[in-house]
Amino acid sequence: MRLSDLIKEMPLTLQQGAGDPDISIISCDSRQMREGGLFAALPGTHLDGHDYIEAAIANGAKAILCAKNTALPEGITPLYAEDIRSAYTALAARFWPKRGQMHVAVTGTNGKTSIVEYLRQIWQRVGWHAASIGTLGARTAMLNAPGQMIGTDGLTTPAAERLFGIIDQLAAQGMTHLAIEASSHGLAQDRLQGLAVHTAIFTNLTQDHLDYHKDMDSYFADKAKLFTRHLLPGGHAIINVDDPWGAKLADMLASAPVVVVRVGRSADCQFQIKTIETKGPCQLVTLQVGEDTLIYTLALSGAFQAENAVLAAVAAHMSGLPIHDAFGALPQLLPTAGRMQPVHGHPADAKIIIDYAHTPDALATALQALRAETEKALYVVFGCGGDRDAGKRELMGQAAARLADHIIITDDNPRSEDPAAIRADIRGGCPEAEEIAPRDKAIHTAISRLQSGDALLIAGKGHETVQQIGTESLPFDDAAVARVAIDRLEPDDA
Repeated sequence: MRLSDLIKEMPLTLQQGAGDPDISIISCDSRQMREGGLFAALPGTHLDGHDYIEAAIANGAKAILCAKNTALPEGITPLYAEDIRSAYTALAARFWPKRGQMHVAVTGTNGKTSIVEYLRQIWQRVGWHAASIGTLGARTAMLNAPGQMIGTDGLTTPAAERLFGIIDQLAAQGMTHLAIEASSHGLAQDRLQGLAVHTAIFTNLTQDHLDYHKDMDSYFADKAKLFTRHLLPGGHAIINVDDPWGAKLADMLASAPVVVVRVGRSADCQFQIKTIETKGPCQLVTLQVGEDTLIYTLALSGAFQAENAVLAAVAAHMSGLPIHDAFGALPQLLPTAGRMQPVHGHPADAKIIIDYAHTPDALATALQALRAETEKALYVVFGCGGDRDAGKRELMGQAAARLADHIIITDDNPRSEDPAAIRADIRGGCPEAEEIAPRDKAIHTAISRLQSGDALLIAGKGHETVQQIGTESLPFDDAAVARVAIDRLEPDDA
């Protein structure tokens, strides 16, 4: 695509006399450049793309999106922008133009991954060509690409070129329905600009990422952008109003040109959750929708996962499915990797659950859910990530102390921080907890102590298959480690 065609009707202009190269790729990563590339010199928290312009040109870049007055070599076409990041996203959206027919985006602190996975499964059951994009990567359920998995560079909401490149690829393969996670970072950095969102879902807001957003009001403001900037006029805003921030959002959108759909336990909700009862490993959910009472069994662990499934079913209904088809799929939903994921086989039949819970609220919610299913002692193994919101560490310790019988503090992804210092921060909230490192030893120890009727929550890493220690990413899978620990048990150990 010619650069002049790419920027047509955008607030970007070619300098008189500048070249009009044929653009072969758009990227903010100088290493991805090739002949004919357009490099976006994005400013960042730790790095500035302007420092990599020379490397991008060496790799074949012919046009540079950059700040005004940036000096460039002869033969390189400049594109100057006041807001480089926004312009970059708009260019990526134009360069990869293919889209689905229905786009649903989910935001909130917890529950995003489960909801997009459940929604994709519901669409799949009725034969719609569906895909989901988020923490687990891009997953499909289409005739032309059954079971396909595409990596997203480890980001919940990928960078613009990756995001729109994947959407374009999926649409070319026949995707019609897309469910996507919208992270607060992605929304703050305008990564979704150019994606028309037909339905937006808000789950909840609890402390996380305050190292980036600074305070809860700023965190909420970035989440709200999904509804104020990206949701199409007439689109559906599905909001969990049991959460106080959700109730605030619903009130804020009352005069907006969107349809607010309230979900929760209060009588004024269009989709009222009357009860969620634990029935062994399942949940029995009773809903009131207008004059109708709907009752469904879910083969999912934890009441909060039942709530996530309800939000997904509401979105499926708003996307065009009859209500009984949307909610009728709930009993067939499969657990999402690393989200209240059971690990079977303990010789005493003790319950072992893997969950991604890495915030105080998520840890408390997972422990509360597991407590309802546990006859005897409740164990938890968890840590906290390094180079992230340190303020939540003691709060997570407090949640564990309040809800678990036996606590083992271990390492999560310490990154560049001292793992012992992170564990000490957590211990401030649960001074009586045991401390065991490394993580595999902590998991093995906890599993070796389980008796019949006990339960163990292994929290924090969920679906992740690496552990980030220093500058290294080492193979590590909580579920795999747990299975090995179970295999090493003798029947008399339990």
